[in-house]
Amino acid sequence: MTEPMASRPGFRPTGPSAKPSFRAALDVFRVRNYRYLWASSLFSFTGMQMQQVARALLAWQLTHSFGAVGAISLSFGLPMMLFSLVGGSLADRFEKRNLSLVSQLVTAALALINAVMVMTGTITFEWLFVLGLGGGTSIALGMPARAPLMAQVVGPQNVMSAMAMSNAAMNATRLFGPAVAGVMVGAWNLESVYFLQAGLYVISCLTLLAVPTGLGNVAMGPMGGKRASMFAEIGAGLRYVASDPRLRLLNISMLSVSFFAMPYVMLLAGFVYEELGMGEFEFGLLQSVSGAGALIGSLGIATLAAFDRKGLVQWIAGIVGGLGLVGLALASNAFGFAGAIAMMLVLGLALTAYQTLNSTLIIDAARPEYYGRVMSINMLSFSAMPLMAFPLGRIADVIGVQEMFIAQGLIVISCMLLLAMINPAHTFGRLAPSFDAGVVFDRQAGPPARLPANPALVREEEERLAAGRPL
Repeated sequence: MTEPMASRPGFRPTGPSAKPSFRAALDVFRVRNYRYLWASSLFSFTGMQMQQVARALLAWQLTHSFGAVGAISLSFGLPMMLFSLVGGSLADRFEKRNLSLVSQLVTAALALINAVMVMTGTITFEWLFVLGLGGGTSIALGMPARAPLMAQVVGPQNVMSAMAMSNAAMNATRLFGPAVAGVMVGAWNLESVYFLQAGLYVISCLTLLAVPTGLGNVAMGPMGGKRASMFAEIGAGLRYVASDPRLRLLNISMLSVSFFAMPYVMLLAGFVYEELGMGEFEFGLLQSVSGAGALIGSLGIATLAAFDRKGLVQWIAGIVGGLGLVGLALASNAFGFAGAIAMMLVLGLALTAYQTLNSTLIIDAARPEYYGRVMSINMLSFSAMPLMAFPLGRIADVIGVQEMFIAQGLIVISCMLLLAMINPAHTFGRLAPSFDAGVVFDRQAGPPARLPANPALVREEEERLAAGRPL
């Protein structure tokens, strides 16, 4: 007799009776390996937030151009667009922890090089662009492994909590990381921020070493035989996402927000200098306020692990994000810095809630053997943010940054309305409870144990996808 789903360890019911529970969301911290992964993310996210401020300020100081700041963002986006799919295939082929470790070590080295070049006065716009290419490549090849590893160490019923708590760590760093960076630049210099970033990434790597290897590996080869080539597996992953209506819609949803909403972050440095007439500290403070809203959004989403209207919550968050962009322009024009602070709080909350829900729903919809490739495809939408920062920055140079924010917000709202009309069932319907029968998770015992995949079925599915036949 099959064991009732509700009696399995780690199972939480979904449906109208399920209530938000922050206590249930904290269950993921009972898993030792998740705690180490979370702590490692905390250090690396802190370095990342500080670097974003330093990079934007350095680009502005070197050029005093919105378009140039966007071009530096483009240097990060191009490698993510070109190599994310390769990173996803690597995550499904090799040890996820080690991929994350190498990626962070490379990022630390690049931060150290940047610091030395700023300190010696040898940094130029061209070198900043080259270092951006290196950083973007490192992220593209290593990042697709992190989210699947977190998902697989906590079990399928705790994926939303794991992802939300990971985002909460990232957004907690947004509370103090940008502000600290702004203070350090004002009190000392830009290179001090890069030196500290390198140190934080080294600490992140040391924490990651506490996580054992061998976690989250999913059998993919047929009967232990020879694997398909990397490009064949990338193609199989693309066809898998394209053939699944839910994954297809979720990726389109994220792409629309990444194209037209997220790039506002890249325009903030010039916005603070040109429109508000302020400096580094105020720029860091705005970033921190956005981080406060993002932290609230992450923790709020963490309580919705058992909620079955996640599609609706995500759609509302997208609408609010579009309104927040319009509000950023109008409120800052009417109330100055105070109006900008209020709208940055709204933007941080709404866009983080949207992103967290999207990533969680994608992991929930995907098969574990495709986690790395599915997340790498999702990362392509994040490459759209720095890629779009360049053309949007050029337009902002011509029409003004406040007008650019209004246009972005209206486009985002239009996209949300269009997506709701295309698939109202996803947006307004209830999600069916999901359970991966190949995973047994015991919150008391710790990491989940995956039952062996059926090699014959895995081989059959890979061959079908390789031939372009639908699932």
